[in-house]
Amino acid sequence: MIDSAAEAVTESPTVLCFHHAGGSASVYRRWSDSAILDVVPVQLPGRENRRREQRFTDLPALLDLLEVELADVMNKPYVLFGHSMGALVAYRLAVRALDAGRRLPESLVVAAGAPPHVPTLPLPLDSLTDLEIAHALAEFDGLPAVLLDRPEWLGPLLAVVKDDIRVCQSNRVDDTTTLPIPIHAIGGTTDRLVSTASLAQWDRHTSREFSMTTIDGGHFLTTDNSEELFSLVERIVRTTVGSVSIP
Repeated sequence: MIDSAAEAVTESPTVLCFHHAGGSASVYRRWSDSAILDVVPVQLPGRENRRREQRFTDLPALLDLLEVELADVMNKPYVLFGHSMGALVAYRLAVRALDAGRRLPESLVVAAGAPPHVPTLPLPLDSLTDLEIAHALAEFDGLPAVLLDRPEWLGPLLAVVKDDIRVCQSNRVDDTTTLPIPIHAIGGTTDRLVSTASLAQWDRHTSREFSMTTIDGGHFLTTDNSEELFSLVERIVRTTVGSVSIP
């Protein structure tokens, strides 16, 4: 392990991107084609090319897997980016790295994600029909309203969404850590699920720089305003390179 007084990282970090509940890594496909940043979209089990794998419903178990799968990437300079549910996953990975004395990310960038001390939307998943869940999510901008007109799509989609919500609901809101890395929060101007007031509370989870920016769009910034979001992430990564020393 490198001494705490070691030189700061100067090489360009890999940006690990975590998707929203019910989503997949393909939402970052255009980002991964960029020549500007080294973007690695992280595909969670149970979707797309990992559709045959068992989905997780428990956050600690999911983190156990990701720590193994991403160990090589997280042993070099990296930034964690998470959208919605992905923000929680990214934060918890950073906390685990801190607790284990491993290399920390250069920064944590969260988009349209509630801070970890705020409980996830308390939907009683086992007592609601898929259509009721879909309407509840759409009301808070947590599901594209267009899907309400295609009920035949709801079953397969909501199976993934419900498991991902269970992952979020398994988060211990009383188990929070202040990270010694910058946190940058990004919100949508019309997001009805994660308000700017909620987003601003990410500041209590860092002892370093905190910034918050809003851009045009709703909760699904990765599709509503993907280009501006990527440009903002790119600027953040450029300004945080070398700001964190290796533990």
